[in-house]
Amino acid sequence: MRIALILVVLAGLATVPARADVPVSGTFIAATACPAPSSIKKGTNPGNVALTPEQSYAVVSANNTPATHYLVIVPGAQPERRWVATNCGTLSAGAATSPTVPARRAPAGPPDQAPASKPTHYVLSLSWEPSFCAGHGGKAECAAETPKGFDASHFTLHGLWPDPREYCGVPAQAIAADKADDWSALPAVTLSAANRARLKQLMPGTQSLLERHEWVKHGTCSGVDADAYFGRALNFVETINASPMQALFAGNVGRVVTLEGVRAAFDRGFGAGAGQRIRLSCRRGGGGRQITEITIGLDGNVMGDATLPAVIMGARPTNGGCDAGLVTAVE
Repeated sequence: MRIALILVVLAGLATVPARADVPVSGTFIAATACPAPSSIKKGTNPGNVALTPEQSYAVVSANNTPATHYLVIVPGAQPERRWVATNCGTLSAGAATSPTVPARRAPAGPPDQAPASKPTHYVLSLSWEPSFCAGHGGKAECAAETPKGFDASHFTLHGLWPDPREYCGVPAQAIAADKADDWSALPAVTLSAANRARLKQLMPGTQSLLERHEWVKHGTCSGVDADAYFGRALNFVETINASPMQALFAGNVGRVVTLEGVRAAFDRGFGAGAGQRIRLSCRRGGGGRQITEITIGLDGNVMGDATLPAVIMGARPTNGGCDAGLVTAVE
């Protein structure tokens, strides 16, 4: 009788599906600074990590169907995989996939080893070097700046950032050195002679080893090697420097340009609506606001053979930032 009862119970249990996390693709956009524990059940939260409002986070999975929590990647957290309540924000451009295939974390590797998967969303950051140097006179590249130099009238490369990934497969020691701004402790970036020469012109910050920082923090998450990563970024900057937007800035050095004017120039260069994908950053100085940086959203085959207009139009429109600013001249 007892054996029969046990067999009945086991048969009943066999019909109950085992709980499994549901893989989800897309990004989670945080609405508030919600806590991000590493365990839902235990509520443990090493480092007391919380999400940053309006920041996007890559989603790995959901805890169930329907979900109460998403497992997201929080760059820099230890561990990076954290749970967040679904009502903390919104899930964007993703859908549940088969729960029979568990999500797996890419193995860590050295700083020159890119991850297996390629992100599609990037932010291209361009500097207007005279404005940057007005607030960073101690930088080597700023001490070398001249009114006749390339960077006095052209945009330069700050970075190309896979959003929201950072420090992919980078050892803790290198991450610590980077966060301490000790870029000389980071490994040298391996580039072809041609790309090294282009980078020297288009990224004056190489005089401060900026390329090491950009590769370790951002390039390692691109899914390609350093030469391909910087090669694509340089192509984008060269294309923009050959566009009406560069002509607008070069022709208005010492004068104020508006966000409306910059967006119109970008539309002329890259198609109607392209200007809605850019954002101006400004700083107070010189008696007013100076434009220091322009960031451009990109989405699509950014590290492949897609054209710049295609990946610009693949991105979502963004807030324009400051509405006007001075195009600073070299001091």
